[in-house]
Amino acid sequence: MQEKPNDHVQALNYCAHAIEDLRETESMFRSLAPKSAVALHRIIDMLQSSVKFILPNCCNLIDPAEMRQAHLDLVRLPFPCVAFEAPWDKEEDGPEHIGDFKQTPATKRIALCWEALPEFEILPGLNSEVLNAFSEGGVFILPIYWGPEQKKWTVTMGGSFIPYGGEIRDLAMDQQLPATRIANAAKIEAGQANQKGKEFRAEPFYVLPEFFEEAVSVYGDREKAYAQIILDCHDETMVLIQACSVINCANVTTAEVAAPAALNKKRREKGKQPFFSYKVLQLTEDRKSSGLSGAKGQHSSPRMHLRRGHLRRLENKTVWVRPAMINAESKSGVVLKDYAVSKS
Repeated sequence: MQEKPNDHVQALNYCAHAIEDLRETESMFRSLAPKSAVALHRIIDMLQSSVKFILPNCCNLIDPAEMRQAHLDLVRLPFPCVAFEAPWDKEEDGPEHIGDFKQTPATKRIALCWEALPEFEILPGLNSEVLNAFSEGGVFILPIYWGPEQKKWTVTMGGSFIPYGGEIRDLAMDQQLPATRIANAAKIEAGQANQKGKEFRAEPFYVLPEFFEEAVSVYGDREKAYAQIILDCHDETMVLIQACSVINCANVTTAEVAAPAALNKKRREKGKQPFFSYKVLQLTEDRKSSGLSGAKGQHSSPRMHLRRGHLRRLENKTVWVRPAMINAESKSGVVLKDYAVSKS
């Protein structure tokens, strides 16, 4: 097996750097796009208050081919507002376009996720509009990303809402809403999906009004603008599902990676955004039984690491099998491990 560059990662601190960049963008938007500036200010507040999780490269927690109803059933946020951070280092670059839709490279990702509560409403009326359609509630997902083209943190013009109680079903193009049908047709044409695949309900929404209307003008079609949002949010939607699949298993808990007090003092003195504390995932059974968890012997692992795993449904609970954050309290740092099998 072969290790990837992001196997050895300290706290990512993406949110702190994103907040600094987005404050500059907000200032620029105040005269150019005042409605978007107000929304961006709210997004910054939510980033500040969110509970932050470190995830492995590309959130490689489960095999995409193994995605099934059990994973969707576990989509419940552990806190009302969560920021999932993950590096996004792929061996091959993604396509520049999917059909008519441009794809922007992004090597660092934040999936900002929140419940439809009054204190988390980016645009007036967004929560009530969604809850009128989905009274059982659900989770909003907004991608925030950094890439080599813009070299700064950017918010996409919109995100996706995943309603609770959704079902994974066979892809049925003739039964889809227009924006979803347009997005899926583009993915199939580009070889990013196939007609025998699976789907689940995900509703697009916009958060930057002026930029959404500009996209409508460019495409000449509101549904195409929503299709762009669906495509832009695909990876972060999968981040939410994978992360919740682990977090909500009976044998998974979290450990805290504290914010660096001395470094934050210096950052405050320089007027910079302080770094945040983070939560990381650990498998409780491994910590009790595995020789890797704090063992002193030759094969002990001094740093925390993650291993890909799968769900197992027992009689009265669902458990996660074999991924683990080992040695969460270690002073040697964090290892976010994802394995790739070498081709011979």
